[in-house]
Amino acid sequence: MSTFISQISLLLIYAFLLISGTNSSDSLVNDADSISEINNLFNINGIEPAFKKTFVSDTIALPNAFENGEVLSFDIRYGFIVAGSAKMKVFETKDKNERPIYHLQTTARSSSTFSWIYKVRDEVNSYVNHKKFYPYRFEKKLREGGYEADLFTDYFPEDSLAKVEFIRYDDDKIRKRNKYEVTVPPYVQDILSSFYYIRRQKLEVGKSVFLSNHEKKKVYNLEVKVHRKETIEVEAGKFRCIVVEPIIQGEGLFMKKGNLVIWLTDDDKKIPVQMTSEVLVGHITTELTKIEGVKDRITAKLK
Repeated sequence: MSTFISQISLLLIYAFLLISGTNSSDSLVNDADSISEINNLFNINGIEPAFKKTFVSDTIALPNAFENGEVLSFDIRYGFIVAGSAKMKVFETKDKNERPIYHLQTTARSSSTFSWIYKVRDEVNSYVNHKKFYPYRFEKKLREGGYEADLFTDYFPEDSLAKVEFIRYDDDKIRKRNKYEVTVPPYVQDILSSFYYIRRQKLEVGKSVFLSNHEKKKVYNLEVKVHRKETIEVEAGKFRCIVVEPIIQGEGLFMKKGNLVIWLTDDDKKIPVQMTSEVLVGHITTELTKIEGVKDRITAKLK
């Protein structure tokens, strides 16, 4: 059962961060075990590194896709069972240098039932340039079962540099601390900012959006395919949606088992309504349950 819960928690983080690399979670026993779990769960093979140049689309940006105070709530289901929940939040603020930024935050929690077996309390933060939308800092704080780890990344786009710090804890004491620097493309996206980057794009069926992603020591190219339009109904309401799928560039593409498919509202908001994935343990669905802090009318909402 613990393996099942671990896979649920991996998917939960994976789905919300739009992560497409083998290192999309640090959870479980150690980094190597996490990578193995992700590979097995999503049927991912080797990944081709990103090009040295920035890998971004020339699609039209939608600056009003999200706003200060937006809170999106989700349930994560395995079949008919609610395995956990998550929230995605947007804050407009200033950093320590008084620069205007977006503070993007995702939190994930196992349900009370699942927490008896495997408790998940994870938090991810991204601090993004308000105007040009590239990250200054990324934070990932994982608390999963007995596993505790923090990942901090500071970006220096003018130097094409990322400074990374990874900390592993045992009983609230530091067991391991690694610091290193990574060369990254200018204005590369982290794994959370990339999700909101996609929301700012004008998506057209049959056309893809491209960007460079970074996490830890990996820089990789991400293609988001735009498949079709579809109307679906979830707890938060009935929505006209556009259906997208993230794909790694290179030979290590997602196989039929493990495809992550995402329904976004078919309007300027591009709110995530539903995410599904067929994994080795079955069918996982992430469903929007509540929208808060959105002042403008959501034109894709039918009821």
